Amino acid sequence: MSEPESEKVRCLAWGTLSQLLMMEAAAALDGLEITLAGCPVPDESRELAESLEAERVDDLRAALLRDDWDVAWLTAPGCLDADIRRLIRELDRPVATSTQPADSVQVLVGEPDTPQRARFIPLMRHGRPFRGAEQVLENFGARHSAHIEMIAGCDGVTSSSLLYDAMDLVHGVFGMPDNLFAARAGVTAMTNDGPIDGHIVVSLRYPDRCAAAVSIAEGGGQWSRRVAILGEGGRLIVSDDGVEWLSADGDVLDAGRGQTTNIPTAGEVAGHHLKRLALNREPIDEIDMSLDALCLCEAVRLSCVTGQVEDPARIARMLRRV
Repeated sequence: MSEPESEKVRCLAWGTLSQLLMMEAAAALDGLEITLAGCPVPDESRELAESLEAERVDDLRAALLRDDWDVAWLTAPGCLDADIRRLIRELDRPVATSTQPADSVQVLVGEPDTPQRARFIPLMRHGRPFRGAEQVLENFGARHSAHIEMIAGCDGVTSSSLLYDAMDLVHGVFGMPDNLFAARAGVTAMTNDGPIDGHIVVSLRYPDRCAAAVSIAEGGGQWSRRVAILGEGGRLIVSDDGVEWLSADGDVLDAGRGQTTNIPTAGEVAGHHLKRLALNREPIDEIDMSLDALCLCEAVRLSCVTGQVEDPARIARMLRRV
């Protein structure tokens, strides 16, 4: 449902030219208008702003200090450095991000734990389909396993952003695992301190013989996210086009998937989150789980580099003692 014209949301977008399709899809939503746009590369910044019919900005810090936007959307990898994070904590308007912070989790844990920080979007756990399935999960009984698949598509979505989304989701379903093992496939070698890219497969083991598998794919043509949860309640599948629930006996209990042929793109889903943030309607966790999700991402990175099993809970405990 579109927002009233009086509630049109003005968005400041800071990304890369490769993310133009994603930003155009967000800007096409009723009630959201990208009025300011820019990126770290000046030549690309000009083309990005012209394509979005927005005012060009070349300095992210200066743009964030302006008062002619309602929500900021930061998607350029590496833009969330310490200086920008400090500035965001001082702002009185919401800032959303689709990229992880530039610094390691060891640095982030020492920063002030204040409510005003960049909110990661789009999180599948906060999306409409998954929130619609929460009542099912409350009556689902024991959860035995989960299979999460996220594909970047061609809209400029990165593997690292999908990994954070997936780790946030699997932590919300099962909590912190006993251990995990991750493997990365890609043309280039992964560096010890660089961002995670390429194709990533993660296996997670939990207490009581529970397990989860996560698959992150770079490219793949079309952005998509899907989780299948299996347990006493049967099989629950949630994706961005709806929910499907089959009982343990194979009965169809909910067949809400596939009700539309217009499966939303990454930009459309992000745009809905941006509007909800600007209008103070975005869900907020009672307990901030961002550090746990980042610890899981760090464990995945270490496992990809070392080829060894990692214990993310140990990483979280060590950081909380710092």
